[in-house]
Amino acid sequence: MSGKTIEKNVNIGGMTCAACVRRVEKKLSKLEGVESVSVNLATNSASVVYDPQATDMETISEEIDRIGYVFQGVDKDDIEDETESYYLNSLRMAAPVAVIVFVFSMVELPIIEGFKFWIMMFLTLYVMYFGGRSFYKIAWKNLKNRTSDMNTLLALGTLSAFLYSASVTVMPDFFIARGSHHVYFDAACVIITFILLGKLLETRAKKRAAGAIEALLHLAPKTAFVIENNGEREVAVALLKIGDLIRVKPGGSIAVDGVVESGQGSADESMLTGESLPVSKRKGDSVFAGTLLTGGTLLYRASSIGTDTVLAGIIKAVKGATASKPKVQRMADSVSAVFVPVVLFVAAVTFLVWIFFGPEPRLSNSLLAFVSVLIVACPCAMGLATPTAVMVATGRGASNGILVKNGETLEKACKINRMIFDKTGTLTTGKLTVDTVRPATGFAEERLLRYAASLESLSEHPLARAVVSYAQSKGIETADVENFHNTDGEGVYGQIDDRDVLAGKLDFLKKNNVDAHESDLAGSHVYIAVDGVFAGVFSIMDTVKEDAASTIAGLKKLNIIPVIISGDNERSVKNVAEKLGIHEYYSGVSPKGKLDKLHEYRNDGDIVGMVGDGINDAAALAASDVGFAMSSGTEAAMQSGDITIISDKTDRILKAVRLSGNTLTIIRENLFWAFFYNIVLIPLAAGVFYPSFGIRLMPMYAGMAMAFSSVSVVSNSLRLKIKRI
Repeated sequence: MSGKTIEKNVNIGGMTCAACVRRVEKKLSKLEGVESVSVNLATNSASVVYDPQATDMETISEEIDRIGYVFQGVDKDDIEDETESYYLNSLRMAAPVAVIVFVFSMVELPIIEGFKFWIMMFLTLYVMYFGGRSFYKIAWKNLKNRTSDMNTLLALGTLSAFLYSASVTVMPDFFIARGSHHVYFDAACVIITFILLGKLLETRAKKRAAGAIEALLHLAPKTAFVIENNGEREVAVALLKIGDLIRVKPGGSIAVDGVVESGQGSADESMLTGESLPVSKRKGDSVFAGTLLTGGTLLYRASSIGTDTVLAGIIKAVKGATASKPKVQRMADSVSAVFVPVVLFVAAVTFLVWIFFGPEPRLSNSLLAFVSVLIVACPCAMGLATPTAVMVATGRGASNGILVKNGETLEKACKINRMIFDKTGTLTTGKLTVDTVRPATGFAEERLLRYAASLESLSEHPLARAVVSYAQSKGIETADVENFHNTDGEGVYGQIDDRDVLAGKLDFLKKNNVDAHESDLAGSHVYIAVDGVFAGVFSIMDTVKEDAASTIAGLKKLNIIPVIISGDNERSVKNVAEKLGIHEYYSGVSPKGKLDKLHEYRNDGDIVGMVGDGINDAAALAASDVGFAMSSGTEAAMQSGDITIISDKTDRILKAVRLSGNTLTIIRENLFWAFFYNIVLIPLAAGVFYPSFGIRLMPMYAGMAMAFSSVSVVSNSLRLKIKRI
């Protein structure tokens, strides 16, 4: 290989079960130049990573067609609906005729009784061709490739019932002499009808499961109004260029990412961030593709287009997560690899046992048991158990501002027992505010504020801006400052009302012969001196996020221990920890120190989550079991994280953990019922309970049960849309 691989999402038609998934992965992985393949039955697609210098998409598509499936294109954005149309049309043609065959098998009709079997045979051929030809086509290709899947089981079962019944029809005397003059055309017809109905319901349920992805795909408008020299012109979004000036009116959607040039309004960004309240927009603010302008009018300049928009990135992330596989799914795939051959063996043994040891009519009873085992043992549910749950979960997460990188992350996040937080930008807003004002003895607070704000208004330092903002909130008017002087990194000097005023670090005051002592207040400090006498101190702190306390409390309820590891000073870290009820915290820690502490926890057996937003958090995010990157942070942090929070709200972290727990629960339920269904119904179909209880499973009921199993798994996954997170 050249080492330069690319990844493509290939749409594949004709896959019906877990055995299909395993087969496609196995065959494509053997192609020269293909590095990895991950097939998703829920989306009928495969994520293929390959070296374009060693192979190409034409070779991959030919291999897909050769093994019995249909290549349907690459990287399609719109969710396909052809499968639903196929099953619906096939059902419309097959179901009425199947009902007629079923009625003929149940009712005596003297007028046609002499040739009723012949009528039923030709009607069954009609149902098998127009309703089941796709199953037989794939089964035939399976046979040529010496492999098997659900189509093999279905084709073998229905053909066995048809060929036996056709033999009875053509040679009635031979079978009458052996007491087996009964046909099972109705079983073949009803089985195909139930399978088609189940596949139709399954396809519709899968489409509902992908609803959040589909909604994201259709968020951005198709056209936009571009302002040009000769006026306003409506153009296709695909033709927009970076730098275009675009107008959006009330009720309109933002076409691409950009920056507001003029106007003001409110944008509904709920589909991107999960925030229900509209966000006000004015000059200089960013706007994002797919968000809705609920009020006002904006002119904005396009800054990102096409695949570079935030919306496109979210869609890519959701699709990537949907295509990935948790460990539990890989286990199910391993089982499905041998499942169909085992079922064929069980069906053959069942046939032999019934024909040699069963009651009369032996041939008829052995056929029924054989067909029932083949039909009931479809591995469809096993193939759908995990991908449908992951698809619904990632879509639900995206609509709540939670981007999950892969299915394995969804499986692991709920197992976290220790969550490490960086302080600034995660638990705090990163916006400095005055926490405490402590005037010196004999110095009024209002006077202290006036001197400090007047002097600091001429400084650009973040601590200075915090002091000025605080004074403004108290209604303090600033005075004129003369002879202003700034000493970088230390403090400022100026004359106010003919008085010498100093503001800055403690060392700055001491250098200017001011007798001052270090404050015991938390946070960063700004010391003030007037005419060489210490006048007071301001304690300035990073503001704790409004929802941080409830998030920490929620994590504790889930038995997750919160820890702060920050590079900030001890008093600042301690203050935040005490406000949030966090008992374990570390201050003055370097990026390497964070990494060392994380490894220490993991070596002790903890499953560690890491929440960060800066470049200094990237290494720890990557090394943690699950990294949570706040989107308000740096690109490096977001690329290192397993989960990206598209919001500055900390409650999304808690929601992500709950979503993971709900998803893992649903996956386990799906796999339990998929395996339990086969463990119980295969013996029932084989007739294990017949000698003791006289109970067995007829083929048409086996078809109904098989169809129900797939629909029930997808429907159970859909519960993730409404479960509380």
